[in-house]
Amino acid sequence: MSEEQNILLPDDDPDLILSQQLGEVLNSGDSFTSLKNRLIDVLVEFKDKEQKTYQNYELDSTKLWKNIDLQTRKAAKITPLFQRRIAYTWAAAAVVLIAAFVGFFWITTSTPDTALLAQSDSTITTISLEDGTEVTLRPYSQLFELAVNDDERTYSIIGEGYFDVTSDENRPFSVTAGQGVVTVLGTRFNLSSWGNSSKVYLEEGRISFNTIDGKEPLILEPGQSSMITDGIISYTDEALAEEFTDWISNTIVFNSSIPEEVVAEVGQHFNITIDVSPLDDISTVTGSLRLDSVSQTLEDLGLVLGGTFRQAADDKYVFVAIN
Repeated sequence: MSEEQNILLPDDDPDLILSQQLGEVLNSGDSFTSLKNRLIDVLVEFKDKEQKTYQNYELDSTKLWKNIDLQTRKAAKITPLFQRRIAYTWAAAAVVLIAAFVGFFWITTSTPDTALLAQSDSTITTISLEDGTEVTLRPYSQLFELAVNDDERTYSIIGEGYFDVTSDENRPFSVTAGQGVVTVLGTRFNLSSWGNSSKVYLEEGRISFNTIDGKEPLILEPGQSSMITDGIISYTDEALAEEFTDWISNTIVFNSSIPEEVVAEVGQHFNITIDVSPLDDISTVTGSLRLDSVSQTLEDLGLVLGGTFRQAADDKYVFVAIN
């Protein structure tokens, strides 16, 4: 080991001082803004702003750390360590401690108590919640618990699920899915967030369906459905139950649907990507398909669309027209 690598950081090194100050604040419970450090102030401001909209988005750790890194670079003029005539090991330790603080601070102060309750792989999964509510998850879907207490039952779903909610007038039951939120007391409904829309179908009871910002509440009666796309909510007076709950019996039913909607649902069900951009005829289609296997479903779908599907990668398929 070279002599330069054994040199300790000077007591006035800014990274070392900041790491020591962060440790003291964490131990004392004081506010991080008490440090009066521009980098920390920007991170706190950034955290507060993002916290307000956290529940509007699905958690993406890669995006989270990219945002933190961007804010850090904006707030601090960083001189690469290899340009400093100091001990690399000690300098790296100070930087790691600061990075650890950022992650710890974000996760412990800005994220709600979110618990993954269940996730389905290639098969349909049914679970019972603490209140007796039953949730049937479509393949490759996830159900999270956000808050369950004496006043509320709040969950979020990624993918699609069928909910048979146990009635409790004192504890409203709500589920967030993509762009929409469903709130009920006791009912049966199907909710999905795949594709570019959030969709709900009410089988029994009465529900409130709303956008994430809460500006356009819509009350649905049995047999009605609603959809939110790009923040705009709409509903259909009379909807066919089989178009929304068909997947429970491993079937997809489409009624005057455009091909993009059909392949989006098939893609969600099998956790694959389907490219139909080469399709020239975009006329609506009506019919049904079994969802027993990827190969058989795509073979049948190819016949409906007048072509076949070629596997381009492990989880990607491309439509090829047959002239």
